[in-house]
Parts: sequence; structure tokens; C-alpha cells
Amino acid sequence: MMIQEEKVSPAYEASSTEIQSIIMEWVEATEQFHRRYAKLTDAINSLQSAGRRQSSSMANRSRLRKLITLRHHMSDVLMTLMLDMNGQKAGRSLQSSKPGQLHSHARLLSELNREIDAELTNVKTVAQA
Repeated sequence: MMIQEEKVSPAYEASSTEIQSIIMEWVEATEQFHRRYAKLTDAINSLQSAGRRQSSSMANRSRLRKLITLRHHMSDVLMTLMLDMNGQKAGRSLQSSKPGQLHSHARLLSELNREIDAELTNVKTVAQA
């Protein structure tokens, strides 16, 4: 007689409430990220136009380069996350993102949001001086 073994998956299954919470966390982080991207672009445009009107100081040019680099990094991160969500990595079939991915993405976006806030605060401080 053959005995069939029941296979138990050791993977954690998130509840629908947990998944909804993670999705909302991700949505909020993404929306904040987009708002900060727009603010960063405004700050860059302001520094560029101020630089054209007057001879800009070395500090302003350095700040502008840093902001442009940060914006480029933001674009790279967003593109990477979007590709990850779509399953576009080599050798991976198209599948929906796991809750853990969403949570990781939300954390990464939140960390970037804090970095952007710090830079935007520095720009406002420099502009007011």
C-alpha cells in the first residue's frame, strides 16, 4: 500500500488585510515619491534659471549637480521597481509581485523620500541666505 504524504508549504501566507495594508503603504510611498520628484525638478529649474541671471556661486553649482544626480537616481530606482513589479527580469515569467516585494519597495521609496526632503530643505536654506 502506498501512503501519500501531504506536503505542507513552509511559506508564510499573508492575510488579505495584511496584503491590503502593504499595498496601501506602497501606494502612499509612491505618491509621495512622485510629489518629491516634482518638487526636486522645480528646485533644479529655479537654480538653473538663477544661475543664468547671475553668476552663480560654486556652492550653487555644486548643489545643482547634487540635485540633478539625486533626480537621476530617483528615475533609476523608479524604473527598477517598475520592472521588478512587472517581472521583467531575465528568466522570470510575468507574475504579480509578492507582498514582501511591495513592502521592500515602500521602504526603499520612503528612505529616498527622506533623502530628498533633506536636500530640498538644504536648497530652501541656501536660497533664503
